[in-house]
Amino acid sequence: MKDISAMNFGEALQYVRKSNQEYSSRIKLSARTGVDTRTISYIEKGESLPTKKQLNALCDALGNEQLREKGLSEIEYKRTHPDVKICFSDKTSCWKCGETMCSVYGLIDGYPMSPDDFNDEMCQIARDKGVVLEERKSGVTGETHLVNVCPHCGAFIGEFYLHDLWYGETEVIQVDNVSDFIVPEEEE
Repeated sequence: MKDISAMNFGEALQYVRKSNQEYSSRIKLSARTGVDTRTISYIEKGESLPTKKQLNALCDALGNEQLREKGLSEIEYKRTHPDVKICFSDKTSCWKCGETMCSVYGLIDGYPMSPDDFNDEMCQIARDKGVVLEERKSGVTGETHLVNVCPHCGAFIGEFYLHDLWYGETEVIQVDNVSDFIVPEEEE
């Protein structure tokens, strides 16, 4: 048996699963653990990590404590080290006046987030890049949000239209202070 300590969790899971005759296929492992085959596939490809509940079910079925320790270690690292970025564009067209404006949205572990969820450091970086961020009231929900505002006409890009900005950035900025984005530890 290979040493799984040098592998990432997904590779280790796939190796241990394929080495186990009883659960050599994802379908068999899924039937035993209740973790669907697509999720097992994403985990093995390194595209995601299991929840602690899924990890325990997988490791209990496969009977491998070293795999459990590796999984817990990677889950904890991912929880305490989120990948937070600001996606900046200086080529956004205002929906109202058509003028060019600067805009931002964020990414946390690859998932988009609105400026409303930015921490102070992210807001300052955006403003230093020329983005106008202001609190505005949504006409749809009546809630107040921090939004991108056109400096020419004062129109804003609301929460609903934020998806129009995705992947139109001209610069991606890594955020160093991620303490505001560390999620509480998952219950088992």
